[in-house]
Amino acid sequence: AHILVYHLSLVDIISMIKHAVNEEAELLSPEDRVDRAINKIIEKWDLNAEQKQWLGYIREHLVENLTIDEDDLEYMPVFERHGGLGKAKKVFGEELTEILKTINKTIAA
Repeated sequence: AHILVYHLSLVDIISMIKHAVNEEAELLSPEDRVDRAINKIIEKWDLNAEQKQWLGYIREHLVENLTIDEDDLEYMPVFERHGGLGKAKKVFGEELTEILKTINKTIAA
């Protein structure tokens, strides 16, 4: 239906629900919604190259799942291959929890 009416091939479930309630709500693909969240992190935090690389792993996970928590960093293959939760904590330090919270909040917004 979204392809025929709005010329969008894939719309995320969050957009569908918001659009059903308010037709003026923007329809986004999962990639668009995730990219907005990732860009918010890039704007808010001064990240180094390794942190940006990890944001790429996080983005890959989010496009498929639209949510992330610390358990995902421990068990999901995309993170496990790169050192898992322990490595993520070393890369982001104390900011990891706040970054994940901001990503989830932005995706849901």
